[in-house]
Amino acid sequence: MNNNELVHIDPKCWLNVIEGLKYTFKEWVREVVEEVVTDKMFTMNIEDKRLNADELCERWDISKSTLYNWEKEGIIEPLPLGGRRKIYSMKDVLNAESNGLVKIVC
Repeated sequence: MNNNELVHIDPKCWLNVIEGLKYTFKEWVREVVEEVVTDKMFTMNIEDKRLNADELCERWDISKSTLYNWEKEGIIEPLPLGGRRKIYSMKDVLNAESNGLVKIVC
């Protein structure tokens, strides 16, 4: 074969290559979409979680009077429920923790 000759490849071979790439691409897209959906569901579940005052005091290793003082200072704000019962959004709790306002005791 000299340098001027073209190599002939059977079209069926190209179809097999294309089908293989198509399958690989579909699997990759499916995995990426599944990962994104799983991450989003996890984030939504965490952000939708609520803690009562006892749970938050235990998490932060603080007394209820400290929690009350931090509410007055605006460090954490209970969700408006009406009445004396208080709950706190996990999103707000995580935000306070990430801002370094609370030292987590493990």
